[in-house]
Amino acid sequence: MIIKDKTIKLIALDCDGTLISDNREITSRTKVALIKAQEQGIRVALVSGRPQSGFWYETEELNLKQHHGLIGAYNGGMVIDVESGEIKYQNPIPVEQAKEFLNLIHDYDLTYIVDNGTHLYSNSPDNQYVIHEYRDHRLELVKTEELREELDFDPVKILLTADPERVDEIYDELVDICGDTLGPIRSTPFYLEITTKGVNKSSALDHICKAVNIDKDNVIAFGDQLNDTEMIRDAGIGVAMGNAVDSIKETADIVTSDNNSDGIAEVIEQLLK
Repeated sequence: MIIKDKTIKLIALDCDGTLISDNREITSRTKVALIKAQEQGIRVALVSGRPQSGFWYETEELNLKQHHGLIGAYNGGMVIDVESGEIKYQNPIPVEQAKEFLNLIHDYDLTYIVDNGTHLYSNSPDNQYVIHEYRDHRLELVKTEELREELDFDPVKILLTADPERVDEIYDELVDICGDTLGPIRSTPFYLEITTKGVNKSSALDHICKAVNIDKDNVIAFGDQLNDTEMIRDAGIGVAMGNAVDSIKETADIVTSDNNSDGIAEVIEQLLK
């Protein structure tokens, strides 16, 4: 493994499938490596499609509050300072535009998941992914069949879910519905995430770096899924996990071990030598 001759000042981490093992935890070796990096003055940012409430475990395990860590939530639609809780940047979907989009997809029979930081709204409360989203991210579930009429806030993201085959079937139509103002992100085979056009994890890095006065070339970024593509491509060093999809491995500068085998620690330990 060869790490470019760069000065790394910030480590950007996707969460699920990257920082988090299949056992839903951060392994001990990876935790030690990341805390050691922070003790040496390297900042850590978590950049994920998760909602703003969904990072409580990782921020506690990695001592991000003590080390001035940052969060890029909703695939970059919101940037948060962990220490102060201050929202440094956000780019939500205007409520009327979100309602229009929900109206246009009404007949596609999709499960939608929308949150405002405290409450999660969905038309399918028994869906396994809805249950995962509100339980793991500590949100209060609200069932509503008519969010297209009842929505009263600007959501940062609209999450759609269905069987992968169904998402494949209608993907192009949904992209057309998004038009020039909304951006669809295929984060997993069963998720389609809708944000304002131009929101992605690379744009999240732009705002994170601006908040802490760090150049993007001084960032090392880790990821595994399609929504990590721009971040892996544009960081000073892009690292694909061993379990990453092929296109991420092709984009990355380094391919490390998988999320169950301390792939992050392997790279960070060499970086700190």
